Amino acid sequence: MIDVDIKIQQLNSNMVSEYIDFFENRAFSDGNSNKGCYCVWHHWTAKHEYERNQLPKEERIYCKKNYAIELIEHNRLHGFVAYHDNKIVGFCNADLKDNYFRFSKENHPASWIGVDKNDKILAIVCFTVDPIYRGKKIAKKMLEYACLYAKKNNYDYVESYPYDGKFNPNNCCGSRDMYEKQGFKIINMNNGIIARKRI
Repeated sequence: MIDVDIKIQQLNSNMVSEYIDFFENRAFSDGNSNKGCYCVWHHWTAKHEYERNQLPKEERIYCKKNYAIELIEHNRLHGFVAYHDNKIVGFCNADLKDNYFRFSKENHPASWIGVDKNDKILAIVCFTVDPIYRGKKIAKKMLEYACLYAKKNNYDYVESYPYDGKFNPNNCCGSRDMYEKQGFKIINMNNGIIARKRI
C-alpha cells in the first residue's frame, strides 16, 4: 500500500466550488453507481424526495447538487476533506450524530444502543476517495483525523457503519478491518454493524 502526503481539514463554506468539482469530476470517475449523490443522502428526507419528484425530469438531476451547496453555505454539511496537490481527493462525511436525519433516535433507534442519551457522538457516515488515490491510506488518515477532532471537541464516542464483509467501493463507510485496527469496538445489529470507539 502506497502512502501519499495529504493535508486534511474541516469542510467550510469557502470550499463549495472545490467540493462540487470533486464530486462531479473525480469522486466517481470509475463509474460508481453513487455518482450524483453529493454526499447528502443522510440529510435527504422524504419531503426532499417528494419535492424533487414534482419537478420536470430534466431538473431533478440538479436537486442534490443544489442541496449540497445550500448545506455547505449554511454550515450544515460537515466533515473533513483530504487535499493532495491543492485539490480535494477525499471527503469524510462526519457530524454530530443527532444532526443526521437517517440516524436520529426516531429513525434508527437500534444504532443508539449502548450509549447514554446525553452522549456526544461523532458519526462518520461516508468516505469518498478519488479512485486514483484508493489504496493510499487516505480513508485511514481521515479516520485518524476524525478521532483527534472528536477528542479536541469533547465528544464521547466516534462511530461508523462499515460493511461486514469483503470491501468494495460501494461500501461508503469503509472496511470493518480499518476500524478494528484503530481500536474501535464492533457492535452487531440485526441489519448491520456499528464500529464505535470511546474517546
